[in-house]
Parts: sequence; structure tokens; C-alpha cells
Amino acid sequence: MYLDKIEEKMLDGEFGEAVSLAMRTVVKMGEVFSAERLVKIKHAHVSGISYENIGDEGLSFLEEIASLGGRFSVPTTVNPGAMDTEKWREMGITPEVFEKQGRILRAFMKMGAKITLTCTPYLYEQIGFGDHLAWSESNAVLYANSIIGARTNRDGGPLALMEAIVGRAPLSGLHLDENRRPTLTIDFSISEQFIFDNYLFSVAGLIAGRIAGNRVPYVIGLSRLKGDVENLKLFLAAVGASGGTGLVLIEGVSPEKVDDIPSERVEVDAGMLKEEMEKFNEDGEGIIVLGCPHLGLDEVQEIVEWIGKRGRAKRKIYLYTSRDVARMYEDERKKLEELNIYMFADTCMVVSNLSAYGSRSVITDSGKAAFYLSSKGYNVSLVPRKIILERVAVSD
Repeated sequence: MYLDKIEEKMLDGEFGEAVSLAMRTVVKMGEVFSAERLVKIKHAHVSGISYENIGDEGLSFLEEIASLGGRFSVPTTVNPGAMDTEKWREMGITPEVFEKQGRILRAFMKMGAKITLTCTPYLYEQIGFGDHLAWSESNAVLYANSIIGARTNRDGGPLALMEAIVGRAPLSGLHLDENRRPTLTIDFSISEQFIFDNYLFSVAGLIAGRIAGNRVPYVIGLSRLKGDVENLKLFLAAVGASGGTGLVLIEGVSPEKVDDIPSERVEVDAGMLKEEMEKFNEDGEGIIVLGCPHLGLDEVQEIVEWIGKRGRAKRKIYLYTSRDVARMYEDERKKLEELNIYMFADTCMVVSNLSAYGSRSVITDSGKAAFYLSSKGYNVSLVPRKIILERVAVSD
């Protein structure tokens, strides 16, 4: 692999032990991916920072890198952790977990990260078409690649951490033009009206992800999603849960031009959508969890206003969002709780211990949350948000 003079110095330890370790890791992964060289990145986003997920070994690793002098050389943000850092007691978090999650965050702060604790960095960071990134959160990767036209692989959290330190990533995978061309077509044309009439964007995403696997698909029939951030988030997050691809080229939505539509085609009809829905057709009981990916400000406002105009929700609603959005509602906490709405930042229903403060029966609009919570043994009802608000949430 070709390295420029600065990269060689990084590798040889002239910039310190942590930089050398990071460069060795990035170069090794580049060799695995057959990269000819590295590419400079504009931004990094590191996932896998919840103590519930990485445990003591992950904590020790992060503290070691920080103690060796590891510092991020590009703007770097972090994914949600195990809890709301201010409302952790309400979430049933033990003092031990609180303390260790705090140590994880302090290690990231020492390395220079912006402690955003959200899975939607694309809503807050200045990312543009063609920018090379090192992101490791699946929904963020898919949104950046598919909707913005930036370039990042679905990096694991440790690799994104190392790439953030050296400011470079292997020039491989979705960083390269040839790997961004679609190799199959997923056609929703015959089920388009059924999807939009019934708000089945999460369901469509789960199907698309399973069909695509690790391949780049060209999606037809969803062009009406252009500019619909809320439902694009739900669709792509579901794709990332059921499949391994990091890029979905959506006709009329994605900014990249597709010259040759792949001849291999899979048509998705209403029957396939109904079959997917039946996998989560539980009894519809339990709490409502919304915000996977994190809710944006407009989404939170819409939900709160909807419930507020119709009276107290008949079952608990948990909203998960970024700390920036949550802070705007700090003075309205009592009002929200009177509506039976509880807002958490810094975490989500997937990376926190939901059963400790919520329930093991949930209703969600997120295909990603449904996918992962079901795998953890929760009873999950996957219901479109509009239906949740109109039929499930409001008082009888």
C-alpha cells in the first residue's frame, strides 16, 4: 500500500504511540480490503460506545488509547450510550453502570470527540456530496451515502476510532466509484401506493435490506420520499438492520446518477409487505417507543402537539432524541409527563436496558428497533407512526 511521507511518519511512531497504533490498524485493514492507498476523511462518527454493549474490555481499550495520547485529528462525534446522562436513575441504571459509562465518555472527551450521543449526525454536522467519512452507525452510513452522496464504509466502531485519530481511511469499498454502482434492482412500483397509503416505510426497508444483503441496490418506486427526512430515516435504518449494505440508490432521491439499471430485478408486492408485517403482529400492548433513529426537532414537535391537542396519551410514550433537541424541552418536562410522554436523550430503546424502566412489550414505528428488540426477546408490534398516534396513543 502506498503511504505518503506524513503517513509513513505516523506509522513509524514519529507522532506518538497512539497514532502509530491507529495507523497500523488502518493500514492492516486497508491491506485486507486491497486498498492501494488511504484517503483523507472530513469527519468520523464512532458507534459501540454504550457500556451495555462494550463492557469492561471496551472501556479499558478506550482508556488505554486515550492514555497513550490518542487524539482525533478530524471532527468526531459519538453514537448513543447506555442511558440519558441526566435521567439515568429514571432508567433503572445502577451507579456502577453510570460511573463506567461516564468513564467511556471522558475517554472520548480526552481524545477530542464532540459528545453528541446521537445516531443522526447527518442532521447536525456539515456533510456534503463527495465528502469522505469514517462512520460506523448503520443508519448514518446509509443516509450519508444514499441521500447526501458522501462516501463511507460501514466501519466497525474500533476502526472508525482509529481512522479518526489518523484522519484517513482505506480507499476501498464505498469510497470508490466502481463499488457504488448498483448490481440489482429492487422494484416497489407495484406496491408503491400500498406503501404510501399505509406508511409502510420501515417494512419496505426490512425487505429491501434482506434482498440486498451486502450488495448495492437500485430502488424503484419510492421517489415520492424525496425530501421526506422522517420516512427516509425509517426506511434506511430498517435496511441497515436486516442487510449489510451501506448504500441504497433510490430513483429520484439519491444524488448520484445511475447510468445502467441492473437487469437483475426483484419485485416487491403487497403480499410480501403483509408477510413481513405479520412477523411483528403481536397483541399491540405495551409502551410506545419512538426515535430509532433519533427523532429530529420537527418530529418531536409534531408528536407533542398531536398528543397535546387530543388529551393525555392512554399509554406511556418514550421519545428518544439528541441532547440538543431534548434541551429545548427542559422546561416542559412536567407538561410532557402530564401527557404521558417521557423524553430521553443520549440513548435509545436498542442500546439501553428498556425492560428496566419500560416494558418487555413495545409498540414502535421503527423497523430497526423491531428487528433488534425482537432478537432480544421483546414482544414487538411494528406500527406506522401515524397509526400509532391516531389509534393507539390518544385517549379513548
